[in-house]
Amino acid sequence: MNNIIQKYCSQEWQDFVNFHSEILEFKVNQSIFEIGDDTNGLYLIDTGKVKITTLTPMKTTRIIRLAANNDVIGHRGFGGTWKYTISAIALEDTKVIFIPTKIFNQVVKTNPDFGFYMMMFFAEELRDSESLAHQCPVKNLVAQVLFKNLNAFGLEEGSTKLSYTLSRKDIASMAGTTYETVVRSLSELQKDGAIQIEGKTIHISSEEILKEQAFPFA
Repeated sequence: MNNIIQKYCSQEWQDFVNFHSEILEFKVNQSIFEIGDDTNGLYLIDTGKVKITTLTPMKTTRIIRLAANNDVIGHRGFGGTWKYTISAIALEDTKVIFIPTKIFNQVVKTNPDFGFYMMMFFAEELRDSESLAHQCPVKNLVAQVLFKNLNAFGLEEGSTKLSYTLSRKDIASMAGTTYETVVRSLSELQKDGAIQIEGKTIHISSEEILKEQAFPFA
């Protein structure tokens, strides 16, 4: 599958980015960048899975986003002090394409389709961040996390099983709740017919029911 540079930029600019970019590889649980690091560029995930985390006012870690193949990460460090207020951690062995800030800026300014894509991407990110502020029952928040897990990583081919199931601890982090509450909520979602729990893995029994539980006020 083509990445966004290949999809939205001319061949000349694809060659330009390829020349100036760098392929970086990270092992599972390794940090790609951390809170406080200088923002030196943008990352495109070539292969792998990543979680984006931040620190709450209580200094606890909160997962705010999941990313996989062809997704953009690192943009939240743009502007202001040009330092990251978030961290990116590999959930599995991951390969990324690093594009220096100066190169990214040139590409955005000279490729309208790419610039428009990035504008819509930022808008969607903002909308998703604002949705986290909405108050709703914990079960619905856990359903939101599973729905994002599904959208980010998909299902195993020919199966209802999530291709990567977040740990209960990570689900709790992303939902802003406790491990015990996640376990109870998952049991409720299974009774609702949204999911099927199989050990540590989760099957999506009904994407429609899961979406209804995730966004009850939509």
